[in-house]
Amino acid sequence: MSRFKAAVLDTSLFRRCYIICLFFCNITLLLIPAYAGLAVMFFWGAFLVVYNEIKKHTALKTRHGLWLILFLISTVFTLIFHISSHWLTNAYNAVMILHAAICFFIFYGVHTEKHLNFRREFYSICSFIVYATTVLGVIGLACLMAGIRVEVFHIGFIIFENRFTGMYMNPNYLGYISVFGIFCCHALTKKDFIEISGRKRVSRIWLGSCITVNAISLLLCDSNASMILAIGYAVVYCFYKIFEHKEKLDFGKIVKKSLASLLSGVFIVTSLLFVRHVVQLGFSEVVRMTGTVHVMEEAEPSDEKVVTFEHKNTNVDSGRFTLWKQAAEMFTVSPVTGVGRASINEIGETMFEHGVKFSGKYGVFATLLTDFHNGYIMILVSAGLLGFTLFAVFLVRFFLRLIRYVLSGGDMADSSLPCMFAFLCAYMAFAMVEITILYNLTFMVLTFWLILGYASCFLNKKEPDHPIKTFTLFGKKFRRTLL
Repeated sequence: MSRFKAAVLDTSLFRRCYIICLFFCNITLLLIPAYAGLAVMFFWGAFLVVYNEIKKHTALKTRHGLWLILFLISTVFTLIFHISSHWLTNAYNAVMILHAAICFFIFYGVHTEKHLNFRREFYSICSFIVYATTVLGVIGLACLMAGIRVEVFHIGFIIFENRFTGMYMNPNYLGYISVFGIFCCHALTKKDFIEISGRKRVSRIWLGSCITVNAISLLLCDSNASMILAIGYAVVYCFYKIFEHKEKLDFGKIVKKSLASLLSGVFIVTSLLFVRHVVQLGFSEVVRMTGTVHVMEEAEPSDEKVVTFEHKNTNVDSGRFTLWKQAAEMFTVSPVTGVGRASINEIGETMFEHGVKFSGKYGVFATLLTDFHNGYIMILVSAGLLGFTLFAVFLVRFFLRLIRYVLSGGDMADSSLPCMFAFLCAYMAFAMVEITILYNLTFMVLTFWLILGYASCFLNKKEPDHPIKTFTLFGKKFRRTLL
């Protein structure tokens, strides 16, 4: 086999390249070449889905894969039922089906690759994130303290709408990437993870710098959704540490540990919110003293004299309640099979006077970007009750299995699995207020499926071996793990 062919068929190489490309899609100055590369790699991923299914039957080997397969079938029916839509809408709905297949069988399906050292792959992604976010974060903060603000194609970075964006497209993207960077640093401190991956430990200087830079960036971007993710991660990990020890738990111990978890959660929430306020005040004063420099002459001058790093929209929901009300109305259009991801903008223009809220600012990209800012609602409206139920069964089956193992009392002090457990649980809360889970081709979505896949690899390796059990469906026998 030639090197080129081997590289094309290497799903591990694809995952790493895809994640890195999606990461660069968030960087303002690299946006155009990154998306050009992403278009090519998307077809690479679609090819791998088909090839692996023909040669290796990946879908039938995927844990709880039956629900994912049925979900994809239901979305195909959704596409057929709304085939009268605009051709661009139908094309994008088809792209979303392929995107979902890549998430399911290339990223989550990593556990089907028996001979893969998934820790080595995870290490390479974590180390890239550590180095990249640290360098970009330092550049962004240096520009902020030097009073530099840039606007390119009417997109502001360093500061945009009174919030810190650094070198990224959007403060919410910066917030998510900052939390993910901290998660990667935490995973890289785990001894077992480093030893089994066969790689050298990342320098503590790099790890410390990464955590510091990303923490400051998170606090300055004022992303409430990302703060929920960070708080959720800290609270769940703290809960795990309190309950991790192997000991018989009577009623009294359960009450004490539960109370300790509750108090720890309250402390984490209040501390982070207080620190965010203090850091924003401090950097606001620094920016006020340094002034502002507009690098692009054609950029519109800002009327903001003082940057406070607080969201201009003072509403707690930032317009999400209106979006969710519109979603509830749109759900009634096709409650069983859904309207299709790409049809949301098209139907919204006919149902609501000004279309779906915020869609107007997306211009020609409204079909691609219109979203309800809630991963669960997006699946419910797009795939209907049928698709949502199938997807929910998959998530419940997976998380019950994950929680059962993590809280079983096993010795995982030096393992990165508890970090993944905390991140995935926090992501479930984060998904209630952000563009997440599935129906968007973004770094936010693919990293969820990546960590879901790595966690499943841990479970497959840690669970005791047992004879392959089967069940019968339509007269054929299938592995019970499909359920």
